[in-house]
Amino acid sequence: MASDHYPSVPDQSTAVTEERAVANAQGALDVVQAASATVGEQLAAIDDRATAQATDAQQIADDVSSLSATIEEIAATATEVSEQSQRATDAANDGREAASDAIDSMDEVRELGQAVAAEVAALENRVDRIADALAGIDRIADQTNMLALNASIEAARASDTTDTDGFAVVADEIKGLAEESQQQAADIETTLAAVREATDDTVAQLNEAIDGIDTGAEQVTTAMARLDDVADTVAETADGIASVSAATDEQATTSEAVAQRCETVSDRAAAIEDDLSEIRAARSEQTAMLDEIDDVLAAAEADRQDRLADAPTVPTGIDGLDDLCGGGLVMGGQAVLRYADGTQVAGAIAQLCATAVAADRAVSLTPPPSLDRSTLAAAFAATDRSLTDALDGDALFILDSFGDWDARYNVFDLERTSLAAANETTATRRDAPLVIVGNIQGEIRMMGEQAAREARYENDDGVFEPHDTVVNVINDDAVPATLGAFYSGAADQELTLARTDGREYLTLTASPRGAVGEKQAVSHLSSPPFLRIRDN
Repeated sequence: MASDHYPSVPDQSTAVTEERAVANAQGALDVVQAASATVGEQLAAIDDRATAQATDAQQIADDVSSLSATIEEIAATATEVSEQSQRATDAANDGREAASDAIDSMDEVRELGQAVAAEVAALENRVDRIADALAGIDRIADQTNMLALNASIEAARASDTTDTDGFAVVADEIKGLAEESQQQAADIETTLAAVREATDDTVAQLNEAIDGIDTGAEQVTTAMARLDDVADTVAETADGIASVSAATDEQATTSEAVAQRCETVSDRAAAIEDDLSEIRAARSEQTAMLDEIDDVLAAAEADRQDRLADAPTVPTGIDGLDDLCGGGLVMGGQAVLRYADGTQVAGAIAQLCATAVAADRAVSLTPPPSLDRSTLAAAFAATDRSLTDALDGDALFILDSFGDWDARYNVFDLERTSLAAANETTATRRDAPLVIVGNIQGEIRMMGEQAAREARYENDDGVFEPHDTVVNVINDDAVPATLGAFYSGAADQELTLARTDGREYLTLTASPRGAVGEKQAVSHLSSPPFLRIRDN
């Protein structure tokens, strides 16, 4: 809507609206083309990944099939080992039983040995008694010899008086028997000595045998204990191998399932490759169509750029910036000011607004978070208009999207008042060409990216007049790249404020006139105009 001071010229207004629609379409097309190029790159990357995925999936399927066969062999081997372990367990159990039987046999042998030792001991006792008897025989033989000797002596004495021949014969016979008895006793004693010696050896050997049996019994007991341990270990191993066998059987089944799924993945990856081929073909056709549309829009935009090249300008009040832009901002054009956090954008915006009002223009300002009231007031104080006068005199309209400003006349809290309503009020009250300083970060905060983009089209139709100038302020650290690209594509002029290596620079990146592409150093000032553009 236009005020009575600046009535609309239907033909010119319609032409400007159409031109701005073309500019917006150009911006949207730039975004689409950039997105299309990105999609193309992504499709190529996806195609490469899909091809690699198909190859990898097939390789995995082959590897898993080989693995499945290996697992089946392991399962078969585990089963065989389990059976061998069971046989080892049985053998260990048999060995344990045999060892037990051996201990029982050794116990019996020990008992028999002990019985034989007892019998030998009894034999020794008998031998000792025979020895005692032989000693008695020796004594008797000695006595008999003595008697025979006495008889011989007595026979000799009696030889003179009596007949002693018979007595002498008897004495000789007794002597002979006594000597024979002594000889036999000596022989028996020799034999008994041999028997005693043999008996002693036998007892010693029996004792050694019993000790050996005891030692063997202990060793067999130890061996049986170890056989128990072996049997237990083998049994545990058999159980473990049985579990492994069952697990490998299950894993073999799982591996087969995985192999089948890998085959499916491989087939789907191949299908994706086919689909991607179709998508690439469609995108190529779409790219060609976009190029045709771009050519049409470029031709229409060329007429607008020719007209704007000779249009009046809006001064910025910033030293060196008007010269850089070929006289200032193009009146009736759409400009974009892009900046990064940490730059002196607040001072630049404050100076631009104060200079526009001082040049008898109205300003609609959506301040960025970094622009406070004191900075804006200082910029106005450096002119012949104060901030309060500008607000009260319908020369300045503030659309507060961050809640930093106190609501008052011509200060609209966008949390309570819609953007469309604030624009309607601004269009009704303003009495001069309007410089609209929008803040895309604030609009996104209030309504979201899609609604912010749609609001641009609505504002073009409902608020702008041919002589109104738009400056969209974009924080590259807070505004999505696609939305920033949309505004840049639709812009007649574009300024970029950035920091590099600790220094701040401003570049005119697009304009129908001025030093496009030149990167100019920026100096900060503590008072208006707050910054100065210096030739490099």
